[in-house]
Amino acid sequence: MLLLGILMIISGIMLLMIEGMMREQRYEEIERREDRRGEIRGGAVVMIGPLPVVIGSDQRMAVILMILTIAIMAIWLISAYLGHFTAP
Repeated sequence: MLLLGILMIISGIMLLMIEGMMREQRYEEIERREDRRGEIRGGAVVMIGPLPVVIGSDQRMAVILMILTIAIMAIWLISAYLGHFTAP
């Protein structure tokens, strides 16, 4: 079991290194294209207990994150409710 754990850690580190190299190469390709100009949008959801805190770069992104958060919370509540009745 210890060997399996060590192999998993090493493979995870190697995957992160490969992903980093691929991401760096992709950014270099994008920088080469001068005609590609775009706006980057993003956001985050931080759950503090049962309360979600939504942070978005614009209103549309915040609304999308709120809808996703409500959907994920509903799925979690349904699975917790069903798990309560199916557990032995």
